[in-house]
Amino acid sequence: MSVTKLLKTTLAVLSIMTAFSSNITATMFPKMEPAKWPHKPIYVQPGSSTKTPGLASKHHPIPLGIPIEIESPLFKGTVLLRFRNAKSDEPVSHKSYFKGRKRLMQTVVQGRFKRPLKMSEVYVGSIFSEPLAAAPPAFMTTVMNAVIKRVAPGVVLDLSSSAPKVVALLGGTAQTMSIDEPGNEPDITLPQIEENVASVLGDKVSTKSKRKKYLGNPKKAASYKYDTKKVYTLHTYDDAMD
Repeated sequence: MSVTKLLKTTLAVLSIMTAFSSNITATMFPKMEPAKWPHKPIYVQPGSSTKTPGLASKHHPIPLGIPIEIESPLFKGTVLLRFRNAKSDEPVSHKSYFKGRKRLMQTVVQGRFKRPLKMSEVYVGSIFSEPLAAAPPAFMTTVMNAVIKRVAPGVVLDLSSSAPKVVALLGGTAQTMSIDEPGNEPDITLPQIEENVASVLGDKVSTKSKRKKYLGNPKKAASYKYDTKKVYTLHTYDDAMD
C-alpha cells in the first residue's frame, strides 16, 4: 500500500466514533449466536464501563436508528447509530438520512460531561482487539506518524501492534458540533445537524473548518474545556469505512 493511499485510509478511519469511556477494557464478545443477531452482519453492544438503562443487559445489542440512553464515568446522554447496509430499527428515518448521500455510517452523541475536561484530553476513534490482517510494517507506521503529525497533530496512530488503534481529538474530529443550553439542543434524529459553537467557544473556532483545525491541535485545544453545564451534540459520519 502506498503512503498516499495509507494516509487516505487512515484519515477515513478517524471519522469513526466509538463511545465515551474513562478507560479501555478487554472486549466483551457477544453471547448471542450470530444467527440471532438482529442487525446481522453486525453486532453493536455497550462497552464494559457504559451503562444503558434501556437494555436488558450489557451483552444485549443496542437498537440502530433509535437514540438510546448511555452513561459512562465521564458522560451522560444519548447515542444514535446508523449503518447504511445494516437493518435499522427505524427504517423511515434511516432511508431519509442516507438518501442522496454517499455516507455509510453515522454516529451522534449528545449529552453532558460529568466533570470539566480540557478539549485536549478527550479522544475518539477505533481501537482493535486483534492485529490488523494487512498491517503495514512497523517502519511504515513510524513514517505515517511523522506525516500525519504535521497535518493533524492530535492523531494517535498505531497500525502495526497487537492492539492497533487510530484515535484523534474529539473537538477536531466531529463533522458537526453543537453546544447548547439544556433544553435547546438539536434533535439528533433529523437528517441535518447544524454547527453551533461560536457563541460559546469564540471567533477562533466560529466555523466548522476553523474548529476542526484549531481543536485538532492538542496545544491549542488545551485552552478550551468541555464543561458540565452545556449540552454537547457531536455528529460524525463516514463515507469510506463500511
